[in-house]
Amino acid sequence: MIVMIALVFIVLGLNDFPQLIKQKKWYEVSVLAGLYVFVFALAALMTFHVTLPSPAKGAQHLIVDVLHLGYPQK
Repeated sequence: MIVMIALVFIVLGLNDFPQLIKQKKWYEVSVLAGLYVFVFALAALMTFHVTLPSPAKGAQHLIVDVLHLGYPQK
């Protein structure tokens, strides 16, 4: 299964990267490569049935506990 995921990312990369490299958009290449690595790592972890934390809980913690934003209490 991990081989299939890697092949999909390779095909997507072959579609995205050559044009950016030809235009010498190095910042965009580095940002896109970073996103590809991050998403590939998440896909690989999900393939191996690793339980990942919910991003909604992290966002809720940031908004309520750190930024102290929320609905006013009655």
